Amino acid sequence: MRICHVITKPELGGAQLSTLNILLNLPRDKYNISIITSAHGMLEPEFRGMEKARTFFSRFLVRPINPLSDILAFIDIFLIYRSNKYDLVHTHSSKAGIIGRWAARLANIPTIIHTVHGWSFNDYQPSILRRFYIFLERITAGVTTKIICVSKRDIDIALRYKIAPREKLTLIRYGIPLRKFRESKTDIQFKKRELGIANNDPVIGMISCLKPQKSPADYVRAAIEIYKEMPAVNFLMVGDGVLKSQCKRILDAATLDGRFIFAGWRRDVSEILDVLDVVVLTSKWEGMPISIIEALSKGRVVVATDAGGTSELVKDGVTGYIVEPGSYRQVAKKVLNVLNDRQLFQSVKNRAYSSIDDSFDVSRMVNEIDNLYQRLTC
Repeated sequence: MRICHVITKPELGGAQLSTLNILLNLPRDKYNISIITSAHGMLEPEFRGMEKARTFFSRFLVRPINPLSDILAFIDIFLIYRSNKYDLVHTHSSKAGIIGRWAARLANIPTIIHTVHGWSFNDYQPSILRRFYIFLERITAGVTTKIICVSKRDIDIALRYKIAPREKLTLIRYGIPLRKFRESKTDIQFKKRELGIANNDPVIGMISCLKPQKSPADYVRAAIEIYKEMPAVNFLMVGDGVLKSQCKRILDAATLDGRFIFAGWRRDVSEILDVLDVVVLTSKWEGMPISIIEALSKGRVVVATDAGGTSELVKDGVTGYIVEPGSYRQVAKKVLNVLNDRQLFQSVKNRAYSSIDDSFDVSRMVNEIDNLYQRLTC
């Protein structure tokens, strides 16, 4: 079967990692695989270097709305479809999802699938823009064979806003390379020194792109609140993005004695998680945060906002803690409570570790995708 995946950017995020894992693990004896993406992103070498897969880089595929670039990207993707005569197109992310599906419809691709890694609309957008995105999702769902959601909440949102009928929606949650995370052997002290941590105090971290969706400034504000009560603590920010300068401005107005470290993008997330005591995520909206699955698989204590499918992963007060988006003081309070009670800390860690089983492995996700492809094309 000739299949083509489309995703906007090969950056280091949950949607991109999930797509890459699917492409790497789909059986090559069943599928002739292509991927269309832009040429700029940290995962570009991985997408380019996949064995027995063809990668097309479109220079017109960009995340911001740009009418000229979007039209050119549409034409570019349509021509790739037509020249390769795909049996199935599978799109990911909002921009590639809209352009890629309409191009597939025009190219008469018989099966069109889209994965929602969090909807393109949210409560934080201006009303007119939000209504426009809902309209786009509705009409594009009409040319889609099946829509995959990665969380139950995204299915509920689709039904609430009449994006698509229930029978067109299916749930396939993310999977991670579980063995890689469970079996990593990290020299904790060496990794701490590499990250710039020169003490044995607790380490709190957030692993995220620094963009409005993730609200990294709330993590910085929570760190300042925590430091007021517990100065013997370290903070890591793993990731980068457009809001890094805002985060630094907030830090400049506080004194954390050099205990807040910007680590940038990292490929050793599994090892960094071994260093962390508490993982924080302050997102305003989400699909299914893959960083939380990774943290729980390591038995890390998680304090996260109730965004997207986060509460489907974290049982509040049992395997971690859930707070409302924007409630950075609540984030600080939960972190302080658990760090000040070693018995509670250890029990939450143990329950977090036990909450992630083989159903979160990448093999389960790929098998479900494989079965879906076969059902829809037979």
